Amino acid sequence: MDTIAASVLEGLTSLALEEFKLLRNAKDDVEMMKNTVGAIRATLLDAEAEANNNHQVSFWLARLKDVLYDADDVLDDLSTEALRKGTMTQNKVAKKVRIFFSESNQVVYNIKMAHKLREVRGTLDKIEKDRKEFNFTDQPLKPFFVLEGRKQTYSLVQGDEIIGRGNEKNVILRYFFDSNVKSSVSIIPIVGFGGLGKTALAQLVYNDKHVQEYFELRKWVCVSDECDVRQIAQKLLGQDNTKEMEEVQQDLRQLIEGKKFLIVLDDVWNENDDFWNSLKRLLSQGAEGSMVVVTTRSHKVGKMKDTHKPIILEGLDGKRSWELFCRRAFKRGEESNDKELLAIGREVVRKCAGVPLAIIVVGSLVSEKASEGIDLSYLKNCELWNVDKKVEERVFAVLKLSYDHLPSPIKNCVAFCSLFPKDFLFKRQTLIQMWIAEGFIPSTNQRCEEDVGHEYFVNLLSRSFFQDVTRDGADNIETCKMHDLIHDLALSVAKHEYLVIKEGKEDGSKETTTRHLSYDVPRKKWKVPTSFLKFEKLRTMLLLNDIFCQMDHSVFDLVASKLKCLRVLDLHKAHITEIPESIGKLKHLRFLDLSWNGIRQVSRAITRLQNLQTLNLSSNYDLRELPSDISKLVSLRHLHLTKCDRLEWMPSGLGQLTSLQTLTHFVVDDGKTHWRRVVDEGKTHWRRVSARINELGELNNLRGSLTIKELKHLRSNPKEAESARLQDKQHLQQLSLDWGTFDNKYDEFSKVDSDELILERLCPHHTIKVLLIKRFCGESLPGWIGNLLQLRRLELSDCHSLKSLPEGLRNLTSLRRLTISGSPLLSRDEWQKTVHVPFVDSSM
Repeated sequence: MDTIAASVLEGLTSLALEEFKLLRNAKDDVEMMKNTVGAIRATLLDAEAEANNNHQVSFWLARLKDVLYDADDVLDDLSTEALRKGTMTQNKVAKKVRIFFSESNQVVYNIKMAHKLREVRGTLDKIEKDRKEFNFTDQPLKPFFVLEGRKQTYSLVQGDEIIGRGNEKNVILRYFFDSNVKSSVSIIPIVGFGGLGKTALAQLVYNDKHVQEYFELRKWVCVSDECDVRQIAQKLLGQDNTKEMEEVQQDLRQLIEGKKFLIVLDDVWNENDDFWNSLKRLLSQGAEGSMVVVTTRSHKVGKMKDTHKPIILEGLDGKRSWELFCRRAFKRGEESNDKELLAIGREVVRKCAGVPLAIIVVGSLVSEKASEGIDLSYLKNCELWNVDKKVEERVFAVLKLSYDHLPSPIKNCVAFCSLFPKDFLFKRQTLIQMWIAEGFIPSTNQRCEEDVGHEYFVNLLSRSFFQDVTRDGADNIETCKMHDLIHDLALSVAKHEYLVIKEGKEDGSKETTTRHLSYDVPRKKWKVPTSFLKFEKLRTMLLLNDIFCQMDHSVFDLVASKLKCLRVLDLHKAHITEIPESIGKLKHLRFLDLSWNGIRQVSRAITRLQNLQTLNLSSNYDLRELPSDISKLVSLRHLHLTKCDRLEWMPSGLGQLTSLQTLTHFVVDDGKTHWRRVVDEGKTHWRRVSARINELGELNNLRGSLTIKELKHLRSNPKEAESARLQDKQHLQQLSLDWGTFDNKYDEFSKVDSDELILERLCPHHTIKVLLIKRFCGESLPGWIGNLLQLRRLELSDCHSLKSLPEGLRNLTSLRRLTISGSPLLSRDEWQKTVHVPFVDSSM
């Protein structure tokens, strides 16, 4: 709640309102709203605590949040128009500016907005009057930033928490390796309620070194609540929902036939006998000794016919419980010298009943609060330990306690995750970009929102709200999942503000105060319904299908025309081929995902989205052209173009987008074909609309990964490569340099010479972690490679003329992986320079 209140207060003090406040009474309305929101904000902590036990307060808070959203929309509208006006002025579109922003038009607009703000103020005044009747206590909220010392605590989330399950693991392994097992497929259930570590035990077995060597094929499937046999088969095959069952069966038979396999089905709920009989028949083609491990909360599943005796998980014993708690609560996992803190810890651990998730979460809470010097004695006696509660209820209460102690902005981040299904694979960067677009991450002058968002993510990871992280080549967290109990918690706190529409419920809820909406309908030919139009104040609309659904052009047009408050719009895999002109009406939009569609050309209307921060066009394989006036997207920070392989040039003006942090691909223009005739004040001239590589020069905030393609077009002027100024891009972690397909334009000698000059001038910052060089025609690599002391991965692909590796390669002690393919001229002596690299992969 505090996040939206803070946003409204920031909007009310914005310079964008200065012209607006010149209207009669507008200044008074603004000042009075500032005072009212400020007074309410000071009591929010007390009000939110009271709401847990008082329905009237809960209802009052819901009304307050609704009107704060309305106020935020009006203020963002005013701010956007000011930004649009400034952008047009900078672009010197003088004539259009005079028409659109003529004095009369501007006055009419301001009067309209003043009327809207007056309505909001009236509602707010009524809410403020009701507030006084509750007698809340002032508790001023402080800005929250994660302590630097907690930044790396997420490393604890990995394997070291799987303790106390050695006996259970050994029971499973003995059955795996039992030569007396003759069945073609055996099912081993792991049974227990949520939080006991069923998935963790399955992971421990699945990743065991001997298990990896013993089974020819291993597959892991996360099973959703409604998952049927066909969907499980498709997940095993990595297919989307496009084939008939007979085809799926044939494909699966080819995959497993004659192979000894291990399949883990995680989080199974289906207790139907027909389901299990069909599944066993489907998997019966494997070799003798094949295994299926099933994790489930259902004891009935564990007792199904023809299954192995179930592994029934119990809570950890006292010793293991205390060990796990210490790992999370105290530095280096060693007991604290604070006797009172130890006494509190032992009492809390006893009441956790050996449930690992509860111990981990409460241990993280103790660690944080103790470091802040906060009295923890309340933990021993709080209501959540009520002995009348079932263990499962106490576990959930512990999770809720941890949530209640989160700073207000992070609570929003948790609730937002309720829009996604259980076992959803979150991409860390995408999730943070969505949080920012929603306004959950406060902006500061000292730090960028992405860094603060990452710290929010790490804070949740350290509390085990997220788990199962994977990492990229630069060792950054790439993906994660949310524990299913944490997902239940997110659903419980999301309430009417968030809505997930599932299959069979396409008409959705009657609740019209919904602000965030997602569709989770796993059918290929499902059409997006128009029932969403009743949610006219939506800020979020997500399509979450792993398969391709279908959104008609007319429906996309309705979305853009009617849902004018949208901040986040995800329409990936929706069979979209054309972006409607109405997209320009979404003036509040900050995040737009149109990946995995059939878009060939991006409409110029998209450049009217001055607030747009993230634009994802990845995997639009036929995309050929971006808008020539892309420089109007003054707020753009993330432009995703992965797998847009037909994109032949970048638009001029890209270099003006100095806030860009993500630019996955840059295509070097051939310098000849991309010009456009422009008529300006009656005169016709030709304007270059394609960018040269020098436009990369000013983009020094780039992070993550950058691929520069078609570097062969610089052979006529190799010095131009230097203008990219890659050495100044200190935040870039992965760089791919690709010369493109071979051509006969240059003779072999000039290719060698020019490519070596080009590469010499493309020296990245010395902190780069991953470097890929493709289709380079030089005979030797530049010496600067030896200065990349943090390089972890180096890949050389199809460098057919390469004869030597740089001597400095021996200096790269951080290099973990070296891949060289398509370089037949490298002699054996050159490989001596790579002996220190742990993993070398070569195919000449």
